[in-house]
Amino acid sequence: MSSTNNDAVRVTLSSDSKEISEKMKQSQDSDQAIDSTIDVNSESNETRIDEPEVFEVSEENDASEQVNDDTETIEPDTIETDMAEVKEEQQQRENDENKQNSSEDLLDKTQKEKKELQDRLLRLSAEFENFKKRNRREMSEFKKFASEVLIKDLLPVVDNLDRALETTSTDDACKAINEGVSMTRDEMLRVFSKYGVQPVEALEKDFDPAFHQAVGQEENAECPKNKVLKEYQKGYTIHGRLLRPSMVIVSS
Repeated sequence: MSSTNNDAVRVTLSSDSKEISEKMKQSQDSDQAIDSTIDVNSESNETRIDEPEVFEVSEENDASEQVNDDTETIEPDTIETDMAEVKEEQQQRENDENKQNSSEDLLDKTQKEKKELQDRLLRLSAEFENFKKRNRREMSEFKKFASEVLIKDLLPVVDNLDRALETTSTDDACKAINEGVSMTRDEMLRVFSKYGVQPVEALEKDFDPAFHQAVGQEENAECPKNKVLKEYQKGYTIHGRLLRPSMVIVSS
């Protein structure tokens, strides 16, 4: 009987154990399902969190890839051509600036030279006018005094005629000679006057050393001091310039 009861207990235990095992399996399956659900959810959440970062990285990667693509598409010849064009434009700009500066400098230089030439022309014109005036004055003076030497040599002839008139007598026989000498003297003085020669007035005039040459002094109570008392030789001027001074005696 005990064996029978043990068998019954084993059967009972075996059946209970089967149920327990089945429940345990079901619980394990449910736990696995929950875990899988949790894993899926967590994966989905992680995916959602990481998506912006993945998107940004993808954009950067796309931009870098595009830049790389663009860089890869630029050829060396194109770069050299562009650099050459830039250098050429810069050189052209510098040349234009240099031309402009050189044009301004050339204009300033031309204006300066023009002013200098105008000043030089004015100076030369003034100098030429002065030269013409001086030349005319010199020619006029030359004409005035060209006969100075000749007239100076003729003055002794006039002096001799004056002395002849002073020493001739009043006789009728000498009257014709006196008239002839006087006419000759007058004609000589007329010719002198034509060339600007004039006699110097000396008698009873104040002594003037510019026109008179004193050869002696005399005391005279009736005349004041430095008055011309006598004239030994007449003086002459030509156009206001002294040709020969008068030789006189002055009172003391």
